[in-house]
Amino acid sequence: MAEQIILPSLLLIISLEVKIMIGRVLGNRYEIIEKIGGGGMSIVYKAKCRVLNRFVAIKILRDELTSDPDFVAKFKQESLSAASLTHPNIVNIYDTGIEGDIYYIVMEYVKGETLKKYISRKGKLSEQEAIKISKQIAEALKHAHSNNIVHRDIKPHNILITEDGIAKVTDFGIARAATSSTINNTSNVIGSVHYFSPEQARGGYVDEKSDIYSLGIVMYEMVTGVVPFDADNHISVAMKQIQEKPVPPSAKIRNLQISKGLEDIIMKCLEKHQSFRFQSIDELIKKIDSLYGFNTDTEHEDDAVDSPTIVIPAINDINSDLINESNGEKNNENNVIDIDLVDEGSDRAFKTFFGEDAPGENAEDEGSYEEEQSPEERKKNRGITIAALLSALAVAVIGGVIALKAILYVPEVSVPNLLGRDEEEAQKIIEDMGLIFKVSGREYSKDYDEGRVMDQSVEEGKKIKEKSNVDVVVSKGKQVITVPNLVGKYSIEAGIILKNESLKEGSVKEANSDKVPAGQIMDQSPDAGTPANENDAVDYIVSLGPKIVYVKMPKVTGFEVNAAKLLIAQSGLTAGGVSEEPSEDVAKGLVVRQSVAAGQDVAQGTSILLTISSGKPETPPSEENPEEKPGEKPEEKPEEKPTASSYPLTITLPSNKDKVLVVVQKVADGGREIVYSKEVDTSAQSIIVNIKGSGTEVFEIYIDNELYDRAEIKF
Repeated sequence: MAEQIILPSLLLIISLEVKIMIGRVLGNRYEIIEKIGGGGMSIVYKAKCRVLNRFVAIKILRDELTSDPDFVAKFKQESLSAASLTHPNIVNIYDTGIEGDIYYIVMEYVKGETLKKYISRKGKLSEQEAIKISKQIAEALKHAHSNNIVHRDIKPHNILITEDGIAKVTDFGIARAATSSTINNTSNVIGSVHYFSPEQARGGYVDEKSDIYSLGIVMYEMVTGVVPFDADNHISVAMKQIQEKPVPPSAKIRNLQISKGLEDIIMKCLEKHQSFRFQSIDELIKKIDSLYGFNTDTEHEDDAVDSPTIVIPAINDINSDLINESNGEKNNENNVIDIDLVDEGSDRAFKTFFGEDAPGENAEDEGSYEEEQSPEERKKNRGITIAALLSALAVAVIGGVIALKAILYVPEVSVPNLLGRDEEEAQKIIEDMGLIFKVSGREYSKDYDEGRVMDQSVEEGKKIKEKSNVDVVVSKGKQVITVPNLVGKYSIEAGIILKNESLKEGSVKEANSDKVPAGQIMDQSPDAGTPANENDAVDYIVSLGPKIVYVKMPKVTGFEVNAAKLLIAQSGLTAGGVSEEPSEDVAKGLVVRQSVAAGQDVAQGTSILLTISSGKPETPPSEENPEEKPGEKPEEKPEEKPTASSYPLTITLPSNKDKVLVVVQKVADGGREIVYSKEVDTSAQSIIVNIKGSGTEVFEIYIDNELYDRAEIKF
């Protein structure tokens, strides 16, 4: 019932909050036009900048959160984080301000919709569109990461898609500077459970690779229309993020049109170990570029590194054609060779193949002819020269092809199982096979002793080329665990806290407590701070609140007020407020009425309200008619209707508060009418309220919105 009352009230407050802001001008500059969105922390409005005459978006912290220093700090953090970033794929921050208790951020106004709505509207996106959007998000993150900012809450809800299809990242409310101490508080896991990384779920170390994981889930949802992990509650989803390997998109959705390249990218982003993901957002971008042909930073590298493919005619064809031509045989026009041109270059060609000492036309030698040769002889010598040149060229080309094949050929080896092996032993095995051994991380393990390989990047039996990397994770042994403090936490929190510490819940019992509120943990075993082993159980007791004991309500009507209070106290109850009313039957000072009927079962400690008699009601004295003569009947007057008269209602005030709100309501015909409402100082101990009425009427007295007394008054 309370929830049904609170929810409409909250909606009413939010509605009033929005109505109050419409038309308001912030900073003497930004005129609020309409609400365009909102979340748990803030409401977003469309506004008009009067100085630059342009539309902007203004994010305003909710009224009910302005008194919470944590939310104010997160709100300020967003403005600081995003204001330092300028990028076409990041929503720009123009201004920030505080006006009274209004905290606001002025941002770029983006006309479009969130990626979440975009996916919901289309069901799922084509591979081409998903890659286009993913690349833009990645470019935004690259800019943020280069400024040492980790977003920590990448999800479709925080990505806007403009009408032109441009993706813009927003909501840097929980972003943090990327430092060695970027760690979540284990008691306050931050982020959106369906999209945050395993390390965020554990409350562990968070860095740029955490954003890569979240982007992987966004990519997964774009191509499939669903998230990889879902459950009935957030805790179950968080556990899946930590423990379960995601199902590949092609296996999740039947007949899904997705390339192996994109699926491999998504699955690498979603690796549980940070060291097995893309090591930077830049590495992810380059992978996308290489797969889909986007421009990359390496586009203008030296052509010698990656020269274009050319067609070389078959060696035998070149040789035969040119030799035939040298013998004077006519070939088709495309294969005609100018003998003079060949002759001009013959000397250079021979020096190329045989060195500077190669013989040529101008070579001087003891056995050379001094006489000039005839044209026929010269032509014959030219043919011999060409034949020798082409033979040498053929040998060189064949040798080059063989050498190139030998250079390019890399043998493959089958990767062995390294799990459980000592680090040095595993390194020797890998390096002896011509592979590169790399330790990508060290983690605690309950299954592997310290120094043993607990995970490897390449599966056993998979064939890879020599000189390839094999990354491993080496065990740090069993984690030295200290039992966390659960007292004062709710049981739903305890499960997550214990899981993050590699412990588990033991027996859970319930007991009454006068000190610990219902639902909170009142005791645990072992105690907080006790050393424990991984997977040890921690028992705890949940409070049921104070134990309720019922007692019989005694009869106190007709008793003097002090005697009535004593009898109430002896029964385990509490004497509450005392009020007065006139009574025809009960003597002054005696109890006329008690708030709980005699003999009724009532919870021990309940406050009992008493009403005492103020004596008989006063009647005005009768007056003789001075004009009446003896023996004459008095003139009959018409019967008058009862008129309202006032009654002094005394209300005793509680002594445990400085000020209280006193409300008196008249109960009539099933309805209630407030006849008195005022905040009063309790130092006076009691107040007198003059109330008006006629006949017999019932009044209810409330103090601080709780029923304090009920009085039936005869006027």
